[in-house]
Amino acid sequence: MSRISLSGCRTEPLAGYLKGLAVLRLVAQQKDASAKGWWADDCFNMESNLDQDRLIEFLLREYSPTPVLAPWNGGSGFYSKDSQEGIKFIQTSNDERLKDYRDAIRTILAWPEMAVARECRATKKELTEEIKQALLLACRSRLGERALEWMDAAVTTGVEAGASYPPLLGTGGNEGRLEYTNVFMRRVKALMSADPSAGGEGLLRNALLGTPAAGLTIEPVGQHDPGHAGGFNQGAGIEQKKFPTNPWNFILAIEGAIVWSSGVARRHGVSTAGFLASPFTVRPRAVGYTSSSEGEQVTGRAEIWTPLWDRPVNYRELRAFISEGRADVGNRPAADAIGFASAASSLGVDRGISSFNRYLLLKRRGDSYIALSAGRFPVRYRAESDLLREELEPALHRFDQFLRRLGNQAPSSLTSARRQIDETIYELLLHGGAPRVKTLIASIGNLERLLSRRDPTRTMPDQPLGGLSARWVAAADDGSVELRLAAALSSIRAAGAVGPLRANLTPVDPANPRSWASGSAQTAWVGNSLASRMASVVARRVMDAERLSVEGSSFDAALTLCPEDVAAFLDGDVDNALLEDLIFGFLCIDWRRGASREDIVRLRSHWSRPLSDRPVSRPWALLKLLFSASTLPTPTGEQLSLRSEPAIVPLLCAGRVGEACRIAQRRLFVSGLNPLRVGFSDSSDGTRIAAALLFPVQITRLLRWSLAETGGEDVRTT
Repeated sequence: MSRISLSGCRTEPLAGYLKGLAVLRLVAQQKDASAKGWWADDCFNMESNLDQDRLIEFLLREYSPTPVLAPWNGGSGFYSKDSQEGIKFIQTSNDERLKDYRDAIRTILAWPEMAVARECRATKKELTEEIKQALLLACRSRLGERALEWMDAAVTTGVEAGASYPPLLGTGGNEGRLEYTNVFMRRVKALMSADPSAGGEGLLRNALLGTPAAGLTIEPVGQHDPGHAGGFNQGAGIEQKKFPTNPWNFILAIEGAIVWSSGVARRHGVSTAGFLASPFTVRPRAVGYTSSSEGEQVTGRAEIWTPLWDRPVNYRELRAFISEGRADVGNRPAADAIGFASAASSLGVDRGISSFNRYLLLKRRGDSYIALSAGRFPVRYRAESDLLREELEPALHRFDQFLRRLGNQAPSSLTSARRQIDETIYELLLHGGAPRVKTLIASIGNLERLLSRRDPTRTMPDQPLGGLSARWVAAADDGSVELRLAAALSSIRAAGAVGPLRANLTPVDPANPRSWASGSAQTAWVGNSLASRMASVVARRVMDAERLSVEGSSFDAALTLCPEDVAAFLDGDVDNALLEDLIFGFLCIDWRRGASREDIVRLRSHWSRPLSDRPVSRPWALLKLLFSASTLPTPTGEQLSLRSEPAIVPLLCAGRVGEACRIAQRRLFVSGLNPLRVGFSDSSDGTRIAAALLFPVQITRLLRWSLAETGGEDVRTT
């Protein structure tokens, strides 16, 4: 057995990939059934009893082209006004390699349905749908096995809406004015009518091995090889309309596309109503590539994810797994790029596949489509895919239903934010890792913040975004202080009639955060900076606790922070925009879920150690004792619970830090504690200190910075 590396049959462009499939198919069917193929170093490799020279000899002198025919298409060569040089050459040729082709053409021309079609084309420009259907059914029932291989790849009959066309071959072997079958026959003529020694071998070696060759021709190439389709920046000049191409490239690309046979099946479709099951083909989704735009989800034809495998397989195995085209998300087939990426990340595809190349069939030259490569996606398990599927996907599905109800009235800000979530999901599934989970949480937070600004009396989603567990915090924990601060804030619980933090940031019902409030309820996220907005929430929670006679603290939380981590916020050493997005994103977590409990325990243990050993602001540490959810130990061993002082936040926001601290010192002293006996000066950082009172803190560490008998040396007193 010989191993051949076909460096001309590469994973990109799509035509190169199809050429690799074609070589294995043709060799296995016409020469060596034991041949095997696989992908390595971005090119196709084959193992067979043919060495490189014998492979070239086989394709030049023995290869019998598949009868690629489309009598249902105008321009296919069967009609008087069509280019007929290719079809007439095959009809009149005595070459034994073209026998099946000749027989198929003669059979079709003898049909009464063909006579009707030719008469129609003689008087009209287009065939009627009835005539097309009659020809399709005739081809399906009367042509031989080799011609049916092409039929399976080009068109599928039997679905409810009539014929359907796998997007890999346009609309039944037709792409705008380009008729694949006619071009194929012309190229068969060009290669088979010439002496192989007069340039044909050089072209074939160029197609298979990438060696230089002369004799390139000017012919259209179609969507599979956009780099040779001509256009701007495609040649020596500014625009190259006629680009020289290798006829073997087109022939082998079409022969390879035949491997991509299709069928009708509900299990593989992207619709529950019976859909064309083209292998590894999904609806276009404008994510994961730099030129993406929302409109391409409408104008794009499809996405084709071509599988790459790194172990030798024979043609029978290859045909089986491509025909199955399995890409399942849970117990349902992938419907778009996000679903396909999720399938690849959860091993919902055949185990022998190592990666996929993603191609998007998009309009790029007028009404013409090209197969745009959108990169490679590895097949490997990522735990994040389970989180997405189990928790986030249902919430996004409900929101998408809301956008569909709005239709053209949907605000562009919401659709743009939703699309950004898709982008971050795709990147997360592609690369994985805590930083990308954090970016996704921030994207969700951006959408949540936009919803919070809408009037709840107007059209809103059926319910707020939600349903996430604390597993998301653990998955996003990349060691950044913004992540800790945001997660701890979002975990502030309800206290009596005072709702959780979410009720202060978005118009949800304080008693039931899973539903919208009838009015503004307890929202208080107002101000011209993140610090002022947080300070407003502190004031509102203190006021509501007093007004609603709440027992205990309104600052209790599932997660608490080290004072040193809060010091990063006090020092202004955080990304405020990221922090705000993360706060809103983590509002979607249901901290009461059973799935959250174990993660909360682990996070508390891990976060008991600060990220850095920062000095802590003593004015804030002193004041925070009055805004803590924990009881304080007195010198007599009792546990003391202090109520928040409403006057402190307004004083801090006015810059009167010293006066606010004096009130706190008196309250603590009267309660039996020994606070710091120092004077604190006023500061322009008062609003930031007030905002930091919102952070839930580990009280045992806080005492070190705020009581006199446990004070420290490395502290800040102003």
